[in-house]
Amino acid sequence: MQADAALRERGAVLLGISADSHFSHAEFARARGLPFRLLSDIHRSAIRAYGVLDEERNVAYRSTFIVDREGVLRWGQAGDRHMVRDGTEILRVLDVIERLREKG
Repeated sequence: MQADAALRERGAVLLGISADSHFSHAEFARARGLPFRLLSDIHRSAIRAYGVLDEERNVAYRSTFIVDREGVLRWGQAGDRHMVRDGTEILRVLDVIERLREKG
């Protein structure tokens, strides 16, 4: 099963954010058939807020964050541009968060 489908089954929303323009995102998403929205952060405000902007090179680190239903950052990971993203790790973290939420 694709990670995006499994995310939807868990009620999660997947968004991509980069400093590219929405015009660039539209073409990128179309060319790759992405099943999720890409958000443009041309002023790098979200990228800075999450602490993943390499100021010297003016680029963002490849990053993944999980924000819960209340808007609380629950998990994050950042690394260089060559790191592979593993959807199974994200699903595992979501399952842990759900179990903790159920326990109250």
